[in-house]
Amino acid sequence: MQQLLGSMSKLKVGKRSKSTALTLRDQLPPRPSYGSNGTPVVLWANYFTVATTLDVLYKYTMEVKEIKEESEVTSQAQGRAIPQAPGRPQTKEVKGRKLFLVIRAVLDELCRADPSLVIATEFKNQLISLSRIDIPTMKKRVSIPSPTAPERVETFDVIFHGPSEARVDNIMKYLGGSPGTEAGDSTFPRYPEVVDALNVIFGHGLRSQLDCISAVGGSRFFLVTGDKVASQQLISNRRPRPLEAVRGYFQSLRLGTGRLLLNVNVTHGVFKLSGAMEDLFRSFHIGEVKKNDYRGLKNLRTFSKFLPKTRVMAQMKLSNGKTIQRQKVIYGLAQASEIRRPKGGGKAPQISGNMEFAGPRNVSFWLEQDGKPGCWITVFDYYQQKYGISLKDYPLLNLGTADKPTYFPAEFVTIRSGQSVKVKLQSDETTHMLNFACRSPYANAFSITNEGRDTLGLDDGSLERFGLSVDKKLLTVQGRILPIPKVEYLLSAVVVPKDASWDLRNLKVFKAGTKIERWSYLNLSTKDCVPKETVVKFARFMVGMGIDINPSPVDPEKPVISYNSAMGPELDMFFKWAQSNKIEFLLLMLGGTETDVYNRIKVLGDCIYGIQTSCVQASPRKFGGGSPQYFANVALKWNLKAGGINHRLGEELDLLKKGTTMVVGYDVTHPTNMPSGKGDGIPSLVGLVSSIDRDMGQWPSVSWEQNSKQEMVGDRLTTEFITRLELWQAHNQQRLPENIVIFRDGVSEGQFTQVLDDELPLIRAAFQSKYKKAAPQLTIVVSVKRHHTRFYPTNEKDALRNGNVRNGTVVDRGVTQARLWDFFLTAHAAIKGTARPAHYTVLLDEIFRARYKSEAANELEKFTHELCYLFGRATKAVSICPPAYYADIVCTRARAHRPEYNDTSDTESIATMQSASMSTIEVHERLRNTMYYI
Repeated sequence: MQQLLGSMSKLKVGKRSKSTALTLRDQLPPRPSYGSNGTPVVLWANYFTVATTLDVLYKYTMEVKEIKEESEVTSQAQGRAIPQAPGRPQTKEVKGRKLFLVIRAVLDELCRADPSLVIATEFKNQLISLSRIDIPTMKKRVSIPSPTAPERVETFDVIFHGPSEARVDNIMKYLGGSPGTEAGDSTFPRYPEVVDALNVIFGHGLRSQLDCISAVGGSRFFLVTGDKVASQQLISNRRPRPLEAVRGYFQSLRLGTGRLLLNVNVTHGVFKLSGAMEDLFRSFHIGEVKKNDYRGLKNLRTFSKFLPKTRVMAQMKLSNGKTIQRQKVIYGLAQASEIRRPKGGGKAPQISGNMEFAGPRNVSFWLEQDGKPGCWITVFDYYQQKYGISLKDYPLLNLGTADKPTYFPAEFVTIRSGQSVKVKLQSDETTHMLNFACRSPYANAFSITNEGRDTLGLDDGSLERFGLSVDKKLLTVQGRILPIPKVEYLLSAVVVPKDASWDLRNLKVFKAGTKIERWSYLNLSTKDCVPKETVVKFARFMVGMGIDINPSPVDPEKPVISYNSAMGPELDMFFKWAQSNKIEFLLLMLGGTETDVYNRIKVLGDCIYGIQTSCVQASPRKFGGGSPQYFANVALKWNLKAGGINHRLGEELDLLKKGTTMVVGYDVTHPTNMPSGKGDGIPSLVGLVSSIDRDMGQWPSVSWEQNSKQEMVGDRLTTEFITRLELWQAHNQQRLPENIVIFRDGVSEGQFTQVLDDELPLIRAAFQSKYKKAAPQLTIVVSVKRHHTRFYPTNEKDALRNGNVRNGTVVDRGVTQARLWDFFLTAHAAIKGTARPAHYTVLLDEIFRARYKSEAANELEKFTHELCYLFGRATKAVSICPPAYYADIVCTRARAHRPEYNDTSDTESIATMQSASMSTIEVHERLRNTMYYI
């Protein structure tokens, strides 16, 4: 171990080369040493050790094209001739289930030609083999039955490229050697092509079971058929939707210190409900809807949003009486407003009875039979005459297209299982999802080591063919529990947290903000209307906490408006009244958790009128009942918005004592839960926060838009960083900070070097603009919460009552890499479920190693851990460092300021939303340097 640490001190892990090379101090710093402070603890991690006898893998890429003869292409073009050479086939890109079937057929053909082949694929474009494959022309032509019409054969060309070698022996030498001893050791991440190839092998068997296991993304697998499926319908009382939560497993190969590791975790996904369409319609009370039934239309549109592109099995009866099942895809429901005149002639279906969504009795089509004149017939009569079946009045399903609809009754359609969906959950759906997903650490650990291994096929022998084996026991790692810091309030009142939380009783905030002189209130709930007496009680409660506020509010002209009125002009009129009366703060009491009203309030308050707003739940169980705990939580936000400091550390961190260290956090968020390709025009949002003094209690912010799905922050970072430096100057007698610690949130390992390549020069440009002499010392730490590493106590004394690891648990070995300076920190005490640690990785360090030498690792872990006790709106430690946490909240608020980029309405298409000009909304000047977002 001493030799390993000695080698690490010489390591220089650099960024990828560019035309302008970075200086030595701009390189990824090696781990100075392992941390040693705290009480030692032994933990299990959700990793398994992977052993291998492999030396090399051969990696091919595949390109699949469907071959269509000219006559077929012309007929599909509906009479429009496509010029091309006579007899020359046309090619068409292949996707989805058809691509899976083609690649499976190719693999079968390759293995028949050479039974000794050991191959794996992800059924998209990669093929991994233990040996070189003999493919003379590097092309294979295969034919398979059409997935939708088995009597028809479809032909495909599969073109192979490669192979390239993935040297597994090199990666094992790298893991077993001393850091810094290998040429090219400065690149990161290391051996991504080998790790990717191994992940293809681990996922091959799972992806082969197309009808049993649903693969979501590159690493998540869900068992969707059989009696072992773990699922729960997501119930919504507001607008029911055909969704369910399903439990599955995540797996990913990672490089550890001296070994390969397989990270396995329990995961949960949202899927479309499966089963007979008739049963779904019945359980959701779905029936025909008339054009003037506005509530029915709204509910059915909500339900039907999830039907397009849904894979189903349609039952058909042939002329010989035989019943068959055919794979189909739902286009939508039989809907009057979507009926079109067929191209190329023909009669369009007819919908009667003033129906918008019609059932079999109200949909007619033109029927032509041999030797008989054509006639109009309803779908109901057709099925009764031909099959002797009386259909129910459920909406018909269009399994064709808009131009050529093919209507099927619900009784003949079954939704296939395993269809994941990207969707933003409603509040009650989220509650059901959390209740389903939140499981104790031991329940998750048991699932991973039992059902998880079984689902993932880790013990079925298939991996042994590739020379791979997975240890049966969870990895044991060494951790430490860091000392818990004290928290200070007004008059030097010191609190010692217990299980990372503390009580506010008999305490006053450390520093009150600017006096809140003129404030008012408004009820947006006619059901749980909060009386003025409760509002005044809240104001007196704040006075008791030491918050400087006038206990008497300004009475509004109209203290109650309805939800519908709030979505109309009345809410805007209320804000105009508030502005004209010089109101500084508004208390808005909501009847529920509807995001549309909340977003509208924040747009009006934060951006248009520049008035601080605080939204509370009017329920008697919450604000309306005068709960002291609820009052206290809201009061903390009011003081922060007013510029106050709620608490600080009882013993100041060494780096902060001189008041020369500024801490910064920034994050980028992207459009989420959007259908594939639909979020491309929606901007990504950047949130940047920074401390303004040594107390670390105020974190003003700035946010802005940038190109959609662009993770690296653009040129505006320089301008906004300058504004943060100027804000620090304004609060520190015009002095600039000497040290700056940045917590960059949400960057993946593959993007570490991009932060140094793209963002660091922009930050240094801000320094160059503001600093006349020496630039400040800079440390950049990436903080990540969205990962799959979990820890479990190995004995009861090291666990909280709910079985989680104790707050303050840090792990910097076992599941980390010796060549990187990273650590996992569980600063909080998880209330429900399994605690998720934050993962911190140092990308640049000019402060801690230079200042603390051999204690650098201990000091950074202490610094990060104790900052987690300074989250201003809570009386507990939070799971991720507040600068990163606040930056994420700023991004969330910026998204609320742009409701046109959130969920679209029932009638507004995403395409229409994207075509709108990009929003240029900004936070009002009066609120810009406040914690308005809290």
